[in-house]
Amino acid sequence: MLTTLSLAATVLFIIGCGSGSITAPPKPTWAPTSVQPTFVIITVTPAPTSTSTPTPTPTATPEAYEIDYGEPVFPLDLDPDLVEVRPDDEVILAGWTRYLTNTYIEGSGADTPLQLCSGGRILTENGPHFNLQNWRVARSPAISAGDWGTVSIQVDVLKGRRAGHPWDVLTLVRKVGKVFITNIPTPTEAEVVRSEICLANQ
Repeated sequence: MLTTLSLAATVLFIIGCGSGSITAPPKPTWAPTSVQPTFVIITVTPAPTSTSTPTPTPTATPEAYEIDYGEPVFPLDLDPDLVEVRPDDEVILAGWTRYLTNTYIEGSGADTPLQLCSGGRILTENGPHFNLQNWRVARSPAISAGDWGTVSIQVDVLKGRRAGHPWDVLTLVRKVGKVFITNIPTPTEAEVVRSEICLANQ
């Protein structure tokens, strides 16, 4: 009996410590095989500490005009009675500016007409005007699509209650081949005359 028990124990020992042919159970299918990274390394470039010098914005250069010593002649391509297609505002204002440069205008009722010199200067016999400067031709509030021959002469006021503000001193209209001043009680034909004061101070 004892011998029989010893043989059984020996058989169990051999099975339990066999040659290793018994394999381990397979891994469960839900077990991950590898772990993927959950973050990305970003290289940060430090911002420069010095401030770059801004590029200056170019300023507009006043248009240069050839000095005209003759009698002022209105450009016919800006006459609404002759031109069917309305020009662009820039063309209208530039044409009027060339026409009025180095002139003065009779008919406004002023004791001393403004001498509208090149470069926006307003001169008198004694030099620059004491209160008005920087004349230019501006779009008039009275202009319309059907009546585009109307402009304003605008100036900057240096002194008084209007100081620092633009002022429309004259409103000019081109009609029936003539120029009229319309911002006065009685619209009057404007006589545009070449300014000897302006020509002498170029």
